[in-house]
Amino acid sequence: MTACIVGAGTSGVICAKVFKQKGIAFDCFEKGSGVGGLWRFRNDNGVSSAYRSLHINTSKRMMQLSDYPFPDHMAEYPSHEEILEYFESYCAHFGVLEHITFNTEVLHAERLAGGGWRVRIATPDGEESRDYDHLVVANGHHWNPRSPALPGAFSGEVMHAHYYIDVDEPVATRGKRVVVVGSGNSAMDIVCELGAAAREEGGPAKVFLSQRSGVWVIPKVMGNTPQDAAMRHPMERPGRFENFYRRYIPTPLRHYLMNRVTEQRVRSVAGDPHRFGLKKPLSDFSSRHPTVSQDIHSRLVHGDITPKGDIIECDGRVVRFEDGSSEDVDVIIQCTGYNIVFPFLDRGLIEATDNDIALFMRIYDPRYADLAFIGLVQTLCAVMPIAELQSHFVADAITGGYVLPPAAAMDAERLRYHQQMKSRFTRSSSHTIQIHCNEYSHLLYREWDAGRERAALRGNGRAA
Repeated sequence: MTACIVGAGTSGVICAKVFKQKGIAFDCFEKGSGVGGLWRFRNDNGVSSAYRSLHINTSKRMMQLSDYPFPDHMAEYPSHEEILEYFESYCAHFGVLEHITFNTEVLHAERLAGGGWRVRIATPDGEESRDYDHLVVANGHHWNPRSPALPGAFSGEVMHAHYYIDVDEPVATRGKRVVVVGSGNSAMDIVCELGAAAREEGGPAKVFLSQRSGVWVIPKVMGNTPQDAAMRHPMERPGRFENFYRRYIPTPLRHYLMNRVTEQRVRSVAGDPHRFGLKKPLSDFSSRHPTVSQDIHSRLVHGDITPKGDIIECDGRVVRFEDGSSEDVDVIIQCTGYNIVFPFLDRGLIEATDNDIALFMRIYDPRYADLAFIGLVQTLCAVMPIAELQSHFVADAITGGYVLPPAAAMDAERLRYHQQMKSRFTRSSSHTIQIHCNEYSHLLYREWDAGRERAALRGNGRAA
């Protein structure tokens, strides 16, 4: 069996390491000249969204991989430089680099009539095609910026957070009045950086944060522990207690209790978001992706940032907000998310219309047992250990230790789970591939065990 892995970002290199470990022959193609994807600042593949001050929003314990812990000297919430250093070290340690072909773009992947894939690539020496039994898509989903049209006509500068580097690049914000649009992690990081710079001589003249809807905001550290200290690492199998309560306590009750406890803890440590002028969350804590920020509350109470509601009209440099206020604005930075796209796959084959794509276990389309997606999830934890778990799952499927259910059963389950998750989250283009990490890990392990039993019945044996 041979496999092609598209992309050498974090999910791609994790998958490459697992495939090498499992003895699967594969090629991994990366458009840029190095590994790391999003975490390679100024990546020459042209699609990294990293800004100069970027740090992770989960603790390093929850980001690290199961057999390669972060070194002690690295910060509890490392920077993009440290994350890249970690993955470069990971690749060197496990001998992954020799299996990655850099400066090579996957132009097209065509599914062959009898199964398998013909992959057309562009190399520095020209184009060529290669055939594989399996295709693994690990190209990420935070690289194609989604920029909604502003209401009215704005005559200032508009940019998406994808292109933001710092207060001077690519748009000079010093001496200017800036609106940051969004409620997610990038919005909070960027608005806090601009707010801090506004306190300095020669910084932005005024910084506004425009929110369309309210979110819960969690500090990175709550008391003496990281905000995710109570979470099980996804690569650890669930224990007896977790198996018991997931089996016998109804999901709505579990989420109700978790929401009440978590919301009260956030209030006791950081306060309600509307205490600081932000919009009040209209749904439970687990109903949308929470925002993690250690700085936003301080910037708001010190007046470095002025909170606003949604933009309802732009007229030249005048921006009107839903509360009836108007501000003269020079720059608008849209932190409005990303489109899920697979430019090398035919749209008739598979696509994510309106960012909506339902996959079995968030990995497989039931029609194509030889096509797997790694890291195509929006997580409430770091995606890296989820990608590691998925990679082992897919490797077991390729080598025969795990057998997928019949296509009809996969189809029914993917739709059931997809609709269940959508019903739990606020309806938006940002919550279409959401997972609760420990719940997803539990479900994936359960399906993995069932598939191994199916394999055993076929006489395939059990993979390690």
